[in-house]
Amino acid sequence: MFNGSVTGLTLCSFALMVGSSVIAAWSDITSVWNKEPELDPTTGVEIAAGPVSTIGGLNAGYVWMAFNCIVSAAYVLFMRKRIKITGFKDWDSMYYNNLLSIPILVVFSLVIEDWGSESLALNFPASNRVLLLSAMAFSGAAAVFISYSTAWCVRITGSTTYSMVGALNKLPVAASGILFFGDPANFGNVSAIAVGGVAGVVYAVAKTNQARMEKARQARAAGGRP
Repeated sequence: MFNGSVTGLTLCSFALMVGSSVIAAWSDITSVWNKEPELDPTTGVEIAAGPVSTIGGLNAGYVWMAFNCIVSAAYVLFMRKRIKITGFKDWDSMYYNNLLSIPILVVFSLVIEDWGSESLALNFPASNRVLLLSAMAFSGAAAVFISYSTAWCVRITGSTTYSMVGALNKLPVAASGILFFGDPANFGNVSAIAVGGVAGVVYAVAKTNQARMEKARQARAAGGRP
């Protein structure tokens, strides 16, 4: 789409990142394959269950995660293409990005949400209404600057680097869950974090080598050599 090139190390880092996700989800996958029989609490007899396919037994959240990955990748790619075609500045990209989302949010809010007085009193109680509204205002302001930084990162570095950074920033979150919030530190979780870290290092080396080769190519072109 952008006439770019992908090196072998870049593909290797991508494979490692995908492998990290598979390792992290492997416990859920194996739990479906090795599902324990459900027993009747009174008699202890196994309860007969209907046939369930392997895909049907998986958590539906993985389907939504896969759909989210596809949509997010398409969003980043087409946003970069649109920035290049129209010559948008970062503030322009941020402005239109947020402006286009307002009609969708307003329509679905009016159609789905309950705007009655009872619902408002329940969701925004008078005791902490100011705190909730202040938190929502802060969240909205933070979203504006996140949108700006997203447009800047995609324009300066590229969609591949932006996506890789977005994947790598999940590793500290996963590690903090083990260190501070009591998540189990089993072989699968630790291995997934380690493989993800290796993927980041491999990608950094790949981009460094690619930049060095590009500089050498430009130097040869400037000197009149092929």
